[in-house]
Amino acid sequence: MQDILSNPLFRAALGIVVLGVGGWAVAQWVRKLSAAEDTRGQRDVEKALAKGDKAGAARIAMDNELYDKAAEIFDMLGRHADAGRALRKAEKWERAAGFFEKADDYDSAAYCYRKTGDERGLMRSLDRAGQWAEAAQMAERAGRFVEAADLLIKAGDKARAVELLVRGGDKERALALSAEARYEQGDYEGAGKAYVKLERWEDAVAAFEKGEHVELASKVYAKMGRYVDGADLLARSGRPGEAAALFEQAQRFRDAAKHWQLAGEPERAMGCLLREGDKLAVIKLRVARGEVDQALQVISTVVDTEGAYVDALRIGASLHRERGDDKAAFKALYKLLETRLSDADRLQFTREAVELAVTIGQGRIGRVLLERAAPQIGADLDAPTWAKTLKAQLAELDDAPEEMGLVQGRATGRVTLSGAVESEATQSYGEGTVAYLGGEQRAAAKSEFGIEIDADGWPKGVPISLARRYSGLERLGQGGNGVVFRANDRLLSRVVVLKFMIDGSMPTEMARKYFEREVKMAASLSHPNIVHIYDMGHEDDVPWYSMEYVEGQALSAFMPAGQIVGDKIFLMSVVEQICAALDHAHSKDMIHRDIKPDNILISSIDGAVKLLDFGLARVLDDSFGELSVLAGTPYYMAPEQIDGSPVDHRADIYALGIILYRMFTGRLPFQDGNIFVAHALEPVPDPLQFNPQLSRDVVSLLMRCLAKRPEERPDNCGSIKVGLHDALFGHLRSGVTNA
Repeated sequence: MQDILSNPLFRAALGIVVLGVGGWAVAQWVRKLSAAEDTRGQRDVEKALAKGDKAGAARIAMDNELYDKAAEIFDMLGRHADAGRALRKAEKWERAAGFFEKADDYDSAAYCYRKTGDERGLMRSLDRAGQWAEAAQMAERAGRFVEAADLLIKAGDKARAVELLVRGGDKERALALSAEARYEQGDYEGAGKAYVKLERWEDAVAAFEKGEHVELASKVYAKMGRYVDGADLLARSGRPGEAAALFEQAQRFRDAAKHWQLAGEPERAMGCLLREGDKLAVIKLRVARGEVDQALQVISTVVDTEGAYVDALRIGASLHRERGDDKAAFKALYKLLETRLSDADRLQFTREAVELAVTIGQGRIGRVLLERAAPQIGADLDAPTWAKTLKAQLAELDDAPEEMGLVQGRATGRVTLSGAVESEATQSYGEGTVAYLGGEQRAAAKSEFGIEIDADGWPKGVPISLARRYSGLERLGQGGNGVVFRANDRLLSRVVVLKFMIDGSMPTEMARKYFEREVKMAASLSHPNIVHIYDMGHEDDVPWYSMEYVEGQALSAFMPAGQIVGDKIFLMSVVEQICAALDHAHSKDMIHRDIKPDNILISSIDGAVKLLDFGLARVLDDSFGELSVLAGTPYYMAPEQIDGSPVDHRADIYALGIILYRMFTGRLPFQDGNIFVAHALEPVPDPLQFNPQLSRDVVSLLMRCLAKRPEERPDNCGSIKVGLHDALFGHLRSGVTNA
């Protein structure tokens, strides 16, 4: 035993056993002590809870390391961040992260998700914590490139985000983001080009304009169809030639002409003025440039329905005299004396014409001209010396006007029906409208034109090939883009109206489009109150069409100047039929744009009303390229037609209102001064001052039709018809009811 006890190995083993037993005993004691403490802590927590002291209970639980219990109590108190911290101490990471997210403490939530390895949760927390770059790195490592790009956009790293969007296959977003990034970096050209690829035109224009890339911006404006905006930009930037080209595309020919002049391109400027219809400006420019032959060529295309006619003849006569061509000068003065002139002008031009008549030996015509001017010259005893001298010289001469190729016609102005007023449009503005007249007036109209006859008997310029189908041509009149004949259609055995495009009346291509458009517009309508189109074609390169012939007179013949239309039944019948025609056209999304008395025919056979000349009509939302020009007759034009605003069917309603106003008052609402300004800005004169007998209902209807703003007018012609009928005849219906 002694030996065993003295053995070192035994003694070491015994020590280990003693230590182990001692350690176990200590551990047991500590465990019992801890359990006692836990038990005591739990008892303290429960006591605090029993007293209702939840905050104290949570604090006791934390002090006693009862973290689950503490988290539970903090959750009850809504203190989610404290609950998260309690669970984090307990290393219960997932639950802790959930409480931190509830508390919007995403940095702490991210810490916990890192511990759990939950990448989704970590990315979500990093995103919400604003740690986008780190979240993007995680998304990129996971192959979620679009998601990573979205995070980088938040981080402000758009360049890197573009790369990731491309890798993610979202190239359109990548291009848009690239544009934004370039814009922010000041690369406005690059940004604009990117927006162009995306067809984000407004953004492209903004970028190019910001970078002062004027040419690129103007091209985008053109792409958008906003030629005027592009042209204005180029003009402001000192690039008149490019601006002029865009103004042409926008049909702003006067602006185009101005900028072609600034660009040193006078020929192109004059071409635009011709397209604008301003032949007088072209004539004056040609004269100023010493281009007399070219000026005379333009003068030869001016017809008597154009506003420039009188001035063109004056200039032409002067040019011919300067060149020594007395016969041509005389012809011009002769035509000039067939127009409306002041007494002073008539006297002056008569003197010049008669002097030339003496020079070229045309005594007979000279004597006729002196006789016509007698009211201005005075009696023989009072006549000026020059008149007496010329009269004596003419007495020694004799000739025939036929030698000059002249047709004697009106001497003192236009011939009209007895008591009727003539077309306001033809007094001083552009194209008048041909009315297909009967009897006496048609003969007067025929005598108004000097028609040159070819050897085959057909009027010069009319395709001879049409003689196989049409015969008995009788010229009725002429407008700004067509000459009109009455003819017999041999194929269909009926009387028709033939219309041909006037050669040289406007630029050829524009004229053709306009002429064909007029035909197609009218032919698309089928209504008993609209003149029918029968046929159309091209013969010898001349466009033509045939349409219904109406034996009758224009409505203007039934509206004497200064007199109201007193026959209510006649008035109502006319208005009902006009309304029916317009409602039909409007139902086809077509507007007429030139409603006036001369475009309304009344048949002398059955009293039927026929609406004609849809040559200015326009299908809604169809700009029709180069033909989008100011259209209409000034006395009947709605304000929106004048200021260039969008025009719809209510422009026709405005024009119908003008006709009604004239019927009820005997005058136009605006007939003096600047008609355009009056329609656009001036209030409509009270119709009662011209006709005090008008009922309040009629006045109300007139004023609604003539409202400056389209939305304040009646929306359709049918309501006008009903309203007018009630205003004129409502008392009859009420009388029957009362009886």
